[in-house]
Amino acid sequence: MGATRRENHIEVLFDIKQFYDRVGMVVTYMEVEWLDLPVVDIGGTFDEEHVPQLLQFCTDNPEFHIVTCTGPWRLANKYVTGKRVYMLASGDQNPCLVLNSALDPNRALVAEEVICAALAILNQGKNVS
Repeated sequence: MGATRRENHIEVLFDIKQFYDRVGMVVTYMEVEWLDLPVVDIGGTFDEEHVPQLLQFCTDNPEFHIVTCTGPWRLANKYVTGKRVYMLASGDQNPCLVLNSALDPNRALVAEEVICAALAILNQGKNVS
C-alpha cells in the first residue's frame, strides 16, 4: 500500500519537547551566538526588527527556517508576517506543523520544566569565572 500526502493538512502538536525536537529549535542564546546572530534574550527569540536579518540568514543557510509565535502557547513552523516573536529551527520544515501547547494536559509540569531549564542556563552564566 502506497503512502499519500495531503497538501495543506495542518498537523497540531501539543507536546513542546516533541515539537522542538522535530523542528530542531534553536533555543538558547549560546546557539544564536554561535550562528553569529544578535542575541536578543536567553531563549533564542528574536523580535520583529530582526526579521530582515533572519530571512537573509535562512536564504544563506537553507537548512534553517523561521518559526513564528502566533499567539499565547502557539507556534507556527513558518514565517508569518506582522508577529512580534520569531525563532530559528534546523529540522522539519513542514509549514503545516503547528504547536498549540495550551492543549497539553500536562502544561503546568512542562512550564515548570521550562522554567527550571532557563534557571539552569542563567546559573551557568553566574558560575563562570
